[in-house]
Amino acid sequence: MPLLCGIDLGSFRSLSYVAWLEDQQFLLDEYRASPDQPLPPSPGDWPPSFTGIDAPQGLPRMGERSRRADLEANAPTKVLPRNRAELAGWRLYRPFVEAGIELFWSIHERELASILGLVPVPDGEGLVFETYPRYVLLQLWGERPPSKRRDPAAYVDFVWSRLREAGYACDDPVTRPDHVDAMLCALAAEACLHADGLPAGTVGLTPVVDRGERVLREGFIVAPGRPSSPRPSSPNLSPVRPGEEGAVS
Repeated sequence: MPLLCGIDLGSFRSLSYVAWLEDQQFLLDEYRASPDQPLPPSPGDWPPSFTGIDAPQGLPRMGERSRRADLEANAPTKVLPRNRAELAGWRLYRPFVEAGIELFWSIHERELASILGLVPVPDGEGLVFETYPRYVLLQLWGERPPSKRRDPAAYVDFVWSRLREAGYACDDPVTRPDHVDAMLCALAAEACLHADGLPAGTVGLTPVVDRGERVLREGFIVAPGRPSSPRPSSPNLSPVRPGEEGAVS
């Protein structure tokens, strides 16, 4: 079974939490993400096939305030800066937004891994994409969980009890909402592994490379589909062929 990864990104000044998944077995981890180390070192020294990251991968289309994916997934980052100049003075979720934008750009610019919807990277560390744990959770179970801020223990129990019932296991203590969110990101990676194309819950638009601003724009938020969901007609999981990548200069 291929190795999968889910990352609950914090900021470049705080820890980010990781869930590795192989054959329904979770291994919990953490690391301090940075532009120099955007991805965590993998156990066993082999890269994951798919990595789901809870962080905005880029900015909206030029002139817009919102990305399609954020609106469709009801993500908290529904309003974003238009460019890097606005990002420098941005207040709403700035450390998180900045970390996501810089992390995905570093992965793209350094060709560390393929990013869903962009030109594939030969010999990269698998396929990386954006996801959103709460959206994954609602797609899987259709129930609103307890607040992880007001009652973190109840939130952990809500998610972890359902994962155990589904046959997942973890030898590490599952006590942190951050690790539970990383697990949900790993489930999005698992959905990619099994999907014939984009997982049915995927929303958003194909990402575009803005070389002038050194950012990605738009992009997908990936999630499993609900039991009766049809597969979306968006581009499939194989990144586009060279020459098809959207870009602005």
